[in-house]
Amino acid sequence: MSDEEQFPLARAEIIALFMESMLFGAFTVLYAIAVWILLYREKVRGRSTTNRMLFGTSTVMWILAVAHLAIDVTRAVEGFVVWGKNPGGTDAFYSRISDPTEVAKNVLYITMTLVADSFVSYRLYVVWNRQWWILIVPTILLLATAVAGYGACVEIGLAKEGNAIFAENLQPWIRAFFSLSLTTNLLATFLIAARIMWSNRRVRKYRASGAAAGSHWEVIETMIQSAAIYSAALASLLGTYLAGSNAQYICVDILQPLIGIVFTLIIIRVGLGFTMNDTVSGGAHGVSDRAGAAQLQTIGGHSYPLQPVAINVSVSRTHDRASFEGYDRKEPPVGSDIESGKAPSE
Repeated sequence: MSDEEQFPLARAEIIALFMESMLFGAFTVLYAIAVWILLYREKVRGRSTTNRMLFGTSTVMWILAVAHLAIDVTRAVEGFVVWGKNPGGTDAFYSRISDPTEVAKNVLYITMTLVADSFVSYRLYVVWNRQWWILIVPTILLLATAVAGYGACVEIGLAKEGNAIFAENLQPWIRAFFSLSLTTNLLATFLIAARIMWSNRRVRKYRASGAAAGSHWEVIETMIQSAAIYSAALASLLGTYLAGSNAQYICVDILQPLIGIVFTLIIIRVGLGFTMNDTVSGGAHGVSDRAGAAQLQTIGGHSYPLQPVAINVSVSRTHDRASFEGYDRKEPPVGSDIESGKAPSE
């Protein structure tokens, strides 16, 4: 029994639409929270440049997700209502991968992936103190991903009628796109985590013991978790495609909002962490004026709490007792003025 008989294309498409709608709802909620955090931090913390870039990137992702979902709804109406009047019409409609709506949704997915990969590369550039050479390999991978992705879209638009998504002329493009995108994310995540660990080893002796325990591990954990979610979804997509299963349509559609979810989750986790730290420290950015608060040392553009230094002050007092005793033994002359110490003749 073929995969088409076990898992028909129409069933895969309707399940994909349901899953994409669920994840898009979650992405919308997370996007709203992320926008609130970015606007709040822009007022309180004053990081306008970074916040605007994060806000712009997340907004572009949300717009792309909306457009992708709108196309999928339009295709569902066309396939199940218009073409569904005839027997086998729904499967025939979804088998036309050269349809403009199918090409458009693939272009949106490629663009969403490139936006996410570009920001990952930019984040790598910032963490490595804006050293341009660190972007050489990620930029090459990003350009190769764009060529493979949009090249696959061109091949899809030129495909003949029928379910040609698994055609031999398409497989090299699609395999290369998935593999390059996965490599870019894993490489960037590894380099970011390595840089954070290396930087924290250098400043470990300057930091307070309480802050040194989990300050950088929380950031590394967030990065690894986000990369793991995206990598698992991308690996599932690559596996289903190589297996020739229609389940790959589900993986493709859920990846669109999933990329935005992973991106906004990083903003929310880091943003809420900063907000809570500001609440505890009273919103101070530098040396705290309160007794017992840890001071901060800025190294390489990052602030680290310093270890408390104990200062002992010893005070020694010297009394010239012999001079006082000598003064006490002296008696003023008879008839002298006690206040001035002078004799009457003087």
